[in-house]
Amino acid sequence: MAEITAIYHRTKEVNIYPLGGDRFLLEAFLLDEVHDVRAEVEIVHPSLEIVAARSEVRNGPFTNVCNLTHPNMQQLVSMRVARGFTQAARAVVGGSSGCHRVSELVVEIAQAAYQLHFVRFFGGLPREIREAEDDPPARHAAVLQAVPGMRNTCFSYHDDRRRLIVEQATPLRRRPQEMPRREIMPPDERS
Repeated sequence: MAEITAIYHRTKEVNIYPLGGDRFLLEAFLLDEVHDVRAEVEIVHPSLEIVAARSEVRNGPFTNVCNLTHPNMQQLVSMRVARGFTQAARAVVGGSSGCHRVSELVVEIAQAAYQLHFVRFFGGLPREIREAEDDPPARHAAVLQAVPGMRNTCFSYHDDRRRLIVEQATPLRRRPQEMPRREIMPPDERS
């Protein structure tokens, strides 16, 4: 076996920060040899309504020109992350009058926004339940009850797969993560 070196590498990262109450900051960034692109939205949970949106190309093929697309992010304000959001968001921040990289990040942000349902649901459970041995069928049922929008959105959450969950699912293994930290402006100073 021989070790080889990649000729291209891109990193994407998405983080969610609580801003207080039901408001959250979701940031995403993309880094490669040419690109350093950032996007962030503030949303309200559980509606997942976007109340603020920003982007910045810190480095790109034509950095200053690429940044002229950044006002497109304002069109996301008042949109809700729900069925059809990805297509609508790509139409306003991507395409020939937008930035494909920002569009990619907005899709990543939307996927993370939906995870807020799970983060808040599981985080709200009593510690003894969160730390108990995982019961996949019980977790599956609890998620569908708490987040009904998950029903029939993927293979595992499809109604026809309940038997497979009971028969074949294994307990969830959580990976330890070091959570990023960030300084956030007070609410009255955010735009």
